[in-house]
Amino acid sequence: MKNIIMIFSVLSCMAFASGCDFLDVNPRTEVPADKIFTTEDGFEDALNGCYMKMNNNSLYGRFLTLSGIDFLAGYYEPSSVGSMEVGLFELNYENDYVKTQIKSTYKDFYNVILQINDILENLETEQALSAIRRQEKRNLLKGEALALRAFLHFDILRLFGPVPKSADKKVRLPYSEVTGVEARPLYGYEEFVGKIKKDIEEAELLLADDPCITHNLNTHVHEDVKDNFYHYRKFRFNYYALKALKARLYLYIGDTAGAYTEAMGIIQAKNADGSRYFKLAGDNDFNMSYFALPSETIMGLTNSGLENNECERLFKNDQSAFPMLFTELRREKMFNQYNAGSNNRYNRWWGEVTNPTGGTNPYYKKYMQNEGSSSDSDKLANKWLVPLFRLSEIYLIAIESTTDLAEANRLYSEYMLARNVQVDNYFTSLGKEIQDACIFDARIEFMAEGQLFYAYKRTRTRTRYFDSKLVKDELFVVPVPESELK
Repeated sequence: MKNIIMIFSVLSCMAFASGCDFLDVNPRTEVPADKIFTTEDGFEDALNGCYMKMNNNSLYGRFLTLSGIDFLAGYYEPSSVGSMEVGLFELNYENDYVKTQIKSTYKDFYNVILQINDILENLETEQALSAIRRQEKRNLLKGEALALRAFLHFDILRLFGPVPKSADKKVRLPYSEVTGVEARPLYGYEEFVGKIKKDIEEAELLLADDPCITHNLNTHVHEDVKDNFYHYRKFRFNYYALKALKARLYLYIGDTAGAYTEAMGIIQAKNADGSRYFKLAGDNDFNMSYFALPSETIMGLTNSGLENNECERLFKNDQSAFPMLFTELRREKMFNQYNAGSNNRYNRWWGEVTNPTGGTNPYYKKYMQNEGSSSDSDKLANKWLVPLFRLSEIYLIAIESTTDLAEANRLYSEYMLARNVQVDNYFTSLGKEIQDACIFDARIEFMAEGQLFYAYKRTRTRTRYFDSKLVKDELFVVPVPESELK
């Protein structure tokens, strides 16, 4: 990989009107790989390029968040006969449009991973020791890279891997740890999970001194730290994002004790003054038109392309022609009259738009950039946000995995209070009652974040909520593109 030409986008700093630094996206010209890894800035640029590639439409810029993966979960009512969206909605992996999209997603997953591997290989060279003189900086770079590699492989497992509760786990997937595309050994389910855990464990040691542990994720660190790489850790794979990944992974593979420990470690994290490090997002975010809920985001991508990503058309302006239709009937079923009048997720996340027949349809605001006034710097900090981990998910993981009924009720009361809904002693027993409630709330909370299909797969949910489609185990397994099996 040393002689290839790599194109990196740089997240450099710009000045807010308030004087704070933040991430801006500027294009960088093509630079030979052997030149990129001669300076500390070059390593940073290479890693920033990985985050930018994750914003591709085939990955977290669209397919794995606000469109394709949610069609698999049955959220929307597709209307274009023969379209990719219809194929995804019907879980028809033989649809030619679906095949093309899945191939692109699979390819882009491993393209990002190959770039990560190139960074990791170059971090082990004598040249890296010369370019990055501070050990703590090398640790941070390597820790982030390993965490990203684990994160991407876990999503590959969730999408293309077997149902975790299935006794028949025949699917084998490549875990890419080197730069050569020809060297991707295939692993079974348990081995693949073991590889993810290994990367996570190493990353956790390297991120043990992440500045986010002592400084807020949502701001820059102390003025005496001049390195911009340390600023706004919410937009990088930080220490708490790694803990969130562990909680998500452990719940997915059935290690509820491990999931509980990691989730509660995040919920109970404290600032120096004893206050909680993380707080659930409520009306304050909605009042500022921050519909992606940045105040509780543990890690997210900043994607300026959202503003030009047809979100207005996808969710609002052309529902008669484009299949991302969410009807009033579906919204009412989503909430099931669940304190809808006071629930800020019901009355603040949705608007109404007139449809071609003169009636109205609800439209979803999570990625609407122009709802409410804001400056460019405000959009950078709060509106160009694609959440990858939020505190709401961590609460649901803790609620589902605790063995203490009283604690489950206490946590759920906190969770619902952030939604302006008062509940007390909601659960009467541990187990299925709580899991069903958590899946119900996930339908509301993680629309357009791509989590519901994986929740159905993890729990082996046989019928999708909105259309009651029967889903057998094999339909939860998105086939690896045929070209990759040769």
